[in-house]
Amino acid sequence: MSLTKKVVSVVLGLFIIVFVVTYLITINNSRQFFIEQMNSNAQDTATSLGLSLSNALQEKDKALMLPMVEAVFDRGYFSMIEVRDMRGKLLVSRYAPRRQSIAPEWFIEWTQWPSSVQSSLVMNGWNQVGEVLVTSDSSYASDALWSYARSLVYLYLVFAGIALIVTVLFLRWLLRPLKRVTKQAEAICQREFPVETTIPKTTELKHLTLAMNQMVNHIKMLFQEQMQQMEVLRHQAFQDGLTNLGNHRYFHQQLSVLLGNEEEFTPGFVVLINIEGLEQVNQKQGFQQGDQVLLTVARLCSNFWSRLSNVSLARISGSNFALIVKEISLGRFLNQCEEFNSGLQQALKFYPECQGFVAATSYYLHQTVKALLEEADQILLQARTKENLFAYSASIRENELISLDKDAIGAALENGSFNVYLQEVTDGENVFHNELFLRIKINNIEVRGGRFLPIVDNSEMAAEIDTAVLKKLIDSQLLRDKPVALNLTAFTVIDPQARNKYLKLLEAIPAAEKNNIHLEFNETVVLNHFVEAIHFTKAVQKLGIHLGVDQVGIHFSPMHYLNQLPLDYLKVHGSLFHDIDENQTRQFFFYYFNEMAKTLNIQVVATQIETEKQWETLKSLKLRWGQGKFLGNLEKLE
Repeated sequence: MSLTKKVVSVVLGLFIIVFVVTYLITINNSRQFFIEQMNSNAQDTATSLGLSLSNALQEKDKALMLPMVEAVFDRGYFSMIEVRDMRGKLLVSRYAPRRQSIAPEWFIEWTQWPSSVQSSLVMNGWNQVGEVLVTSDSSYASDALWSYARSLVYLYLVFAGIALIVTVLFLRWLLRPLKRVTKQAEAICQREFPVETTIPKTTELKHLTLAMNQMVNHIKMLFQEQMQQMEVLRHQAFQDGLTNLGNHRYFHQQLSVLLGNEEEFTPGFVVLINIEGLEQVNQKQGFQQGDQVLLTVARLCSNFWSRLSNVSLARISGSNFALIVKEISLGRFLNQCEEFNSGLQQALKFYPECQGFVAATSYYLHQTVKALLEEADQILLQARTKENLFAYSASIRENELISLDKDAIGAALENGSFNVYLQEVTDGENVFHNELFLRIKINNIEVRGGRFLPIVDNSEMAAEIDTAVLKKLIDSQLLRDKPVALNLTAFTVIDPQARNKYLKLLEAIPAAEKNNIHLEFNETVVLNHFVEAIHFTKAVQKLGIHLGVDQVGIHFSPMHYLNQLPLDYLKVHGSLFHDIDENQTRQFFFYYFNEMAKTLNIQVVATQIETEKQWETLKSLKLRWGQGKFLGNLEKLE
């Protein structure tokens, strides 16, 4: 029960008590007043009538007495008038028939009107000649008292209504600051840190509001300090100090995880960029000018390749840059390389001592990083002999294992030609959820998501895949027994129509099963489409469904979205754990990252755990949940 209702209940209770007490006292006093008035009226009437009947009673003239008695009786308000002589003989009398009272019977019995007879002696000179007896009719008093009682109840009800309305309005006004503080506390639970600017004048509420503001500022400062510390450690662990691009270790591990992970392998190409002549610039114009050359190339790479969402960019050595471009179309990729190379050569015209060479080659699953980079180095040597200083591998090929296009994927979905696999996210004993992986079947060959999802990315078919997987999950009734995580494509989150259609499917799921649904999407979606991500996550949160972000940490943008989205967990990209057991800087980073997430009540999941050393190191950093071959293989959902 709310505070307002409790106060109103107390006020109403007190009002009822006061009403009952005062009502009973008032009714009793009014009853006594009416009784006294009836007795007084009867006595006055008896006295007056006795004086008028003096001579008639002396003569015992009934004909004269009767008109006098009737005249008085006809005025009403009397139930009986009797005239008797000195021996008690009845001479004249009048009796009123029982009158129908407007007061209910229970009220008449409750008030208990006494029947009182008032009398007066009739004197003639000094002689007593008779007696007059008068009794008032109590029904008139009952009616009057009943009308008064009802009016009193109505009046009290009106007063009670007014008092309650005034009380409620007053309490709402008085407790308005408390409601603002409550919303402030709820916002903190949603990882927001609002400061209340309206300070109430009531002393207690003022102190409460100021204390809450102080707590909010303190929590916000702690979060910002943790975020800054985490950013510093991430910069040290994964980024080049000069260009803020990824460093050599970051690039090597991104490539290693990509080539070794069958489920998330996405076809693409590697590009190497070499800037020759940097040493001459450093010797002739100083290191500052040499750094400016590197910054110019870094900005060009970032600005050009940032148009593509699936690109990893790094400075792998003093004058060498490298890119991983996840792209299926060879023709489109080579056109992009040609365009980029033209921009690079144009930018280096301002530095005559320098030349830029560009080399490109494709990669394939289970290829070693060493072999791939050696091949890229050989192509880089070939680029020196090219007129435009750009070369690509003679064996570079379309990254398609089979004939794969939207029509083939659409047909597979329509025919239900796809399999679903589950992999546990666990702490070794308990299961956080089971992540769902989709593989479509084309020509009896299973094609993993990393190969076919880039083809349908940013199209309606991507949303159709999400819808088909959700329906498959609902039909399997798996949600009754275990929590399941679904990876959503960017199109479902971004496109309003696709988003609304998917939300309607979620709304139709029973509440108990909704609690077992975990939805997650790539961090790229959050960084590139933040407004749409907010709309989607807020809508999903209202349905009671858990939310997470996948592949966290491979982008170098600040992670301010952590306290702005209602997230339940984060899945950190597996490449960041590749050498976690050997790299102390990374260990510090993940420790602070995990502590920051705990502050926001967000679970952290380490992915692609392949060895016992990795898992033991992560557990020593207080990171609870993990996912990978070491903790559990994929299991087919039948």
